[in-house]
Amino acid sequence: MKVILLENIEKLGNQGDVVNVKAGFARNFLFAKGLATNFSPKQLIKVENELKQQERKINREKENLSNILDQISDLELSITMKSEENDKLFGSVTKSDIEKLLLENNVKIDKKYIDLESSIKTLGSHEINIRFTSELSGSFQLNIEKED
Repeated sequence: MKVILLENIEKLGNQGDVVNVKAGFARNFLFAKGLATNFSPKQLIKVENELKQQERKINREKENLSNILDQISDLELSITMKSEENDKLFGSVTKSDIEKLLLENNVKIDKKYIDLESSIKTLGSHEINIRFTSELSGSFQLNIEKED
């Protein structure tokens, strides 16, 4: 069954690609989660136009995003958290916490751009990656200190 991918799917394809998949996989997974749509020439044109629109929007925002990346590249933030004796935090530092900390330092970044595999659960210095697109990414240092 031919489908058009609406999202990037690892090991299957990128957004806008036309791929062949089994009918059950398409019906039960891709269509159910809104990750793909049925293939038709009209649908393909519609998806391509949406991708072009997104690309134009990203190009307009690229300069703004690169300024933000320049702003955070020299940034070194600190936060104090309660922890156990062995440097393990009682809670964790999540994307939302990092977003709030950046806002306090006059840097507005949506948490969806913070590239954090899992929440941080230890004291010390951690490198936080910010990824807007594959070409626009950067990082800054976050120091988590023990609260007295």
